[in-house]
Amino acid sequence: MEDLEKGNNHNNINNQNAKEDLHTLNCELNLLREQLADEKNRHLRTRADFDNYRKRVERDAETSRTYIKKEILLDLLKFLDYFEQARKQIKDPAALGGIEIMMRQFNELLHKHGVRPVECLGLPFDPEEQEGLGYIETDYYPQGCVAEEVCCGYKLGDTLLKPARVLVAK
Repeated sequence: MEDLEKGNNHNNINNQNAKEDLHTLNCELNLLREQLADEKNRHLRTRADFDNYRKRVERDAETSRTYIKKEILLDLLKFLDYFEQARKQIKDPAALGGIEIMMRQFNELLHKHGVRPVECLGLPFDPEEQEGLGYIETDYYPQGCVAEEVCCGYKLGDTLLKPARVLVAK
């Protein structure tokens, strides 16, 4: 019987050690799960931060490209004004034809890059897209509408590059 009690004692000690080992392993498992969850959250935050950074860099690059394109187009539009002024001054039909060909090609180039003229003749005066130079007497257009376009305006998409210079019907 003494051997039986020793065996039971031994089994009880083994059971107690097993329970302690199991408890220790469960604690370590829970700690590892918490660390894994923390690392997963940190990874997700880092990934989100990187995505935000990438989007900001792309947006900044697009803003820079648009700004540079706008500045170059503004410089080029000056030449279109020069062509228009030359066209009004030239009396020789051959030279006038050459200027008109260059103007047409230049307009096609601008159109290819998304530049469009501001449509305004006969429409109500819009100070957001037009620069009013004065008033003109006319029966052809209603009062407050653009009666004459002195200098064409241009847009790049929805962005105004150059306002149209106009005379408004009175």
